[in-house]
Amino acid sequence: MRSRSWIILSAGFGSLIACIILMGLGAMRRAEAIHDESIATHNAYLKTDSLVGELPADLYLSGILVRDYLLDLSHLTGPLYRGEMRRLQTSVKQKLDVLERTVPKRQQESLDRLTEELNGYWKALDPLFEWSPQRKAILSNVFLRDVVLPRRDSIIKLAQEVARINGENLASEQRRLDESQNLFQQFLKDILLVTVAVALLVSLASIYRVNNLEREHHLQRVRAERAEGELRRLSRKLVRAQEEERKAISRELHDALGQKLSFIGMEVGTLSSLRMASPEVFEERLSDAQRLITETVRSVRDLSMSLRPAMLDELGLGSAVRWQGREFARRSGIDVDVQLDGELDALPETHRTAIYRIVQEALTNIAKHAAAKSVRIHLYGGKDAIRLTVQDDGKGFDPERIASRGIGLVGMEERMKELGGTITVRSSQGKGTSIEAAVPLAAGSEVSL
Repeated sequence: MRSRSWIILSAGFGSLIACIILMGLGAMRRAEAIHDESIATHNAYLKTDSLVGELPADLYLSGILVRDYLLDLSHLTGPLYRGEMRRLQTSVKQKLDVLERTVPKRQQESLDRLTEELNGYWKALDPLFEWSPQRKAILSNVFLRDVVLPRRDSIIKLAQEVARINGENLASEQRRLDESQNLFQQFLKDILLVTVAVALLVSLASIYRVNNLEREHHLQRVRAERAEGELRRLSRKLVRAQEEERKAISRELHDALGQKLSFIGMEVGTLSSLRMASPEVFEERLSDAQRLITETVRSVRDLSMSLRPAMLDELGLGSAVRWQGREFARRSGIDVDVQLDGELDALPETHRTAIYRIVQEALTNIAKHAAAKSVRIHLYGGKDAIRLTVQDDGKGFDPERIASRGIGLVGMEERMKELGGTITVRSSQGKGTSIEAAVPLAAGSEVSL
């Protein structure tokens, strides 16, 4: 019982702990994923916003280079300004490449237009660096007004559009993260509910189990106290029964053997004084002494047979049971019918003694309580078991009150248990009693009886 309770409680609390661990790990992974996604979205926004924010500065720088070149009257500085412009163009192209890899698909169209405008802008500026000083003096204002400024303004507007879309994308991602956060909070609530439910289930199961164990413990304690009381009662009865048996043996020795031995002593003394008397008188007193000796020997034999018949060891169980039946019928006046079947000669000593004692105790109970007119004893020795039935036609009793009948029936049960056998008592008021015992031969080990 203790082992099973340990398994049940361990399984319950183990399941609760495993549930908490799994749910905690799931919550940690979910929170980490949301955090990483939020960081990635924010970093992408900052990166895109930074790159888009640098484009106007690059365009303004290109405008300054164009202005300085147009104001420079030297015809030798063109390659120098062209190199600076191409380095600026390379820097802008690198930023556009980074934007192309980072921006979402919804911004790709605006980014393509921005790239196209920038490419047109660079192509428009490239021939400028081959102008002569005279041409620069004539066309610089017109070129700045009609080509550089409109294209630059267009590019700046596209960059602002990309920045706006990037902001909208950040807001969209933020809403999505908010939804994920809400789902995560709901997930945590579900975890809490499941954990509380499992904990409540385990607690209820533990309370139920502990309550059952306490109730079983209480019942076992009550049964143990009752059994202890019954054991004390039976022990007292056993002591009284032993004392009564000793008194009976002492009385039998004193009344039957003691008196007869005294008479024999007196007869022997009388015979000594009659040695010179007539032969008739001597023979008469000698016959009386011989008769007393014969009666004394018979009394000793009867007393010995009542304790344990020698024929049980010498002639076997069947003969001992027949003798017991005859002696019981002679003493009680109750008819006894003994039926013997099967093989009863080669039985173990423990089985012979147990069966004989059960027959003896059953007949004793019949003589004391049954008020029967006849008794039938059936003893069968089979290959696998010995079966005994002792049935009377007496007044019977209530089998539920067997314990109150004394230690006799309890002793029968104990003898059967020691040999692995069974005993059944069937009785009802006014219909007699039947005692049935069965002893398996395979369990015939030597035990003390």
